[in-house]
Amino acid sequence: MIFAICARASPLEHVLTTAFLCAVQRERAVTAITTGAIPAAATTGMLVGFGIRLGVPSRVFDVIGATVLGTSASREYAPSVVLLGVALQLIAVLLCGVAYSWLVGEAPKHRAAWALAIGAAVVATMFLFARAFAGTIALVLTPGNIIAIGAVIAFTLPIGMRFALSRL
Repeated sequence: MIFAICARASPLEHVLTTAFLCAVQRERAVTAITTGAIPAAATTGMLVGFGIRLGVPSRVFDVIGATVLGTSASREYAPSVVLLGVALQLIAVLLCGVAYSWLVGEAPKHRAAWALAIGAAVVATMFLFARAFAGTIALVLTPGNIIAIGAVIAFTLPIGMRFALSRL
């Protein structure tokens, strides 16, 4: 889809130029994704650790994938369900990095506040998710686990932003 953009040639006339979709700022996109990569790695490690505690490293990812698919988590741990759980978790945390990057770009003086706000939003969302699907995810992640995930996200977002800015 091509959009027409009116650019000013002089105060009294307009020149019509065309552009394909919209301009993507590469630096901002790279910063946002890199910012989310550190919390994604940290939370993936935490979820594997929670799974090890339960006896199977992929248990949490299996429950996430099965919940989204509308099936019950089984003892067989289908690779496609586990991979879906991993993908959903990574996408969710990368989106936290994108949100944090955007918020810091808008108000850079409040980096810690934005990180805490996103961590709190993650905790609230996970509690709502656990309550809605009480038969599955609540049996795997305790309230302490959920709070720990939110705290790790809040702590690692500024670290991810620091690494992202050092790449540019």
